[in-house]
Amino acid sequence: MPRVLFFLGTAVPGAGLVYALLAPRIVPYDARPGAPIGQILGVVATVLLLTALLYLPAKRTETVSAPNRRLVLAHVLVGAVALGLALAHSQLVVNQPPILVLLALLGLYGTGLYGRLLASRRMGPTFGRGGQPFRPAPALPDSFRRLIERKRELLARIEPAAAEATFTLLLSHWTRRPVLAVRYYGLSLEERRQMRALEAAGYQSQMGAVERWWRVGHLVLAWLVILGLVVHVVTTLFFAEFAAGGREIYWWHLRK
Repeated sequence: MPRVLFFLGTAVPGAGLVYALLAPRIVPYDARPGAPIGQILGVVATVLLLTALLYLPAKRTETVSAPNRRLVLAHVLVGAVALGLALAHSQLVVNQPPILVLLALLGLYGTGLYGRLLASRRMGPTFGRGGQPFRPAPALPDSFRRLIERKRELLARIEPAAAEATFTLLLSHWTRRPVLAVRYYGLSLEERRQMRALEAAGYQSQMGAVERWWRVGHLVLAWLVILGLVVHVVTTLFFAEFAAGGREIYWWHLRK
């Protein structure tokens, strides 16, 4: 699977980059971003990006709660095609604000590929190094033990038959018991913070900064891409004169 992901992750966006570089010279039609073909590429790229976002709720449903390689592959494939179309749509126009959205998308895609292809390999050898094998482990802090007890009490109300150590909130829990789910999620975040502070966990000493923060960066960039897409679509369709900045309004729009 890593080889497939690497091939898709490079070949598809690479095709979009080649189109962006060569289209103005070799195609008989207007290849600018807002021309009919370019605008269609942008619309399809946006739809695919929104489709790729469905990966997050999809993996939190009961039907795919177990590890699903096909779901991951589909997420990467849709993201790769979306990036390729976005590159083709942009025509690499770097002196206009939409380039910021493209840069955020490149960062989003890069962090995603890193997480799928490299992070697991780099983090794997650190497992088990933080503690002292065959020696008594230090007692957990009282605050940590109390936190676990609070999680177990909440879990008994959310999913009585589940085990706290392996339980993950699913979409059904958020819809059926939203208040309890929010409280449980908050405790999970606090547990993660306290766990990372434990010396025996080896989080600070055994894991590099990139391994610790790539997923956070991936999620932040995802929100930036969404925000940038909304701004880009709204301004070009509903505020065409503002988007043009005194230039020709050559793209389809709803109002000036």
